[in-house]
Amino acid sequence: MNEKELIKRLLKEADIYRTQGLLSDSKAKYMELLSIIVKSKTLPNQEKLIAGVKSKVRAVEKSLNELRDAPEKPELSEELQGLIKKLFTFSQTKEAAAIEGAVALAKFGQYEQALKEFHKLLEQGVLPVVTAKNMIKCYTALKAPEAAVAQLAKWKTRDFFSTEDLKYIRAFLKTSLEKEGFTTPVPEVEETPASLPSKGRKKKEEEFLEISAISFNLQAGPFTGQTLDFDVHFQSANTVTVLLPSTKKDLADSLVPGTRLNDIQCYSPITVFRSTGTVSGSTKIKQGPRRGDYTLDITLDAD
Repeated sequence: MNEKELIKRLLKEADIYRTQGLLSDSKAKYMELLSIIVKSKTLPNQEKLIAGVKSKVRAVEKSLNELRDAPEKPELSEELQGLIKKLFTFSQTKEAAAIEGAVALAKFGQYEQALKEFHKLLEQGVLPVVTAKNMIKCYTALKAPEAAVAQLAKWKTRDFFSTEDLKYIRAFLKTSLEKEGFTTPVPEVEETPASLPSKGRKKKEEEFLEISAISFNLQAGPFTGQTLDFDVHFQSANTVTVLLPSTKKDLADSLVPGTRLNDIQCYSPITVFRSTGTVSGSTKIKQGPRRGDYTLDITLDAD
């Protein structure tokens, strides 16, 4: 794998982890990517690439700093669970949409139901590593470290993952348990003579430029002239979704669907560019750990 292909692979992995809420792992991948770019002697626009990755790292660190303990999970009907999966699914590909639907359930505190969905996705070979990490997040949220360790042991006996994948998942599990104060031992993953890639992996998803953060100035309303910065939490093609905390109700009310944004700065690890766009959706979250917060969809204009 040449340098350019390695950078592209690391970028895609880091962006996938961040999209699925695996912030610590996303940051680790970005730091690995940054190290490669800094050491390179052949990459063009090296300084711009370094600035882009550092911007991505800052965005992830900001998200990590804003994490709070979630309140007790609400009890939701099967109909509402299905609605959540639909409302919070942004990707156009079937595989990515499926995993985002399961993640949405977890974000709303429906950990048991989310685990069932993740189990199905893993059996289908949908983004195995990302799926496994989200399952671990559910187990830790349920305060079930033994179940998480037992799940890792089961994965060792299946062909979902290569040895390299298992080591990565094991490290994530260990770190996750330690962060929650659990001392449950996590067995090492032993090397195997012939480690093969997972058989269940799906074909590559359609690639597009990942945007990690945006900033823009409002030209009208109570926030006229202010520069607003947001981390991108989801992305579907040229539509990005950001979260506004409940304390920003006035801002959410001013960014109604149809609002034009004529100067948007978009950040990705590869480049920084300017665009224009329109607020295409706004929703107040009424259930779960983000209850009271707002989601804001911004559709960027095609060049």
